[in-house]
Amino acid sequence: MRARLWKPLRERARERRRRKAGAALASEEFAARIRQELAEQLPDEDVGEDLADFLERHEPGGGPGGGDAAADEEFRELVREAQDRIARGY
Repeated sequence: MRARLWKPLRERARERRRRKAGAALASEEFAARIRQELAEQLPDEDVGEDLADFLERHEPGGGPGGGDAAADEEFRELVREAQDRIARGY
C-alpha cells in the first residue's frame, strides 16, 4: 500500500519543481525583454543587467538632455518604471 502512495507523491513533487523552474525562466525572459526595451529607448546609455546599479552610477546631467534637470528626472523615472515592471512581473 505504501509503495503505491509514494509514486504519485514523487510525480507531484517533480511536477512542482518543473513548474517552478519554468516560472523562473519566464520571469528572467520578461526581465530581459524589459531591459531590451529600455536599451532601445536609451541607445546612448549602457543600461546593463542591474538597473539599481545603473541608477547609482548615473550622474545628473549625464543622460539624455545634458544638464536639463527635468530631462534628467524623466530619464531616471524611465529607468525606475522599468525596475517596477520587472518587480511586478508584467
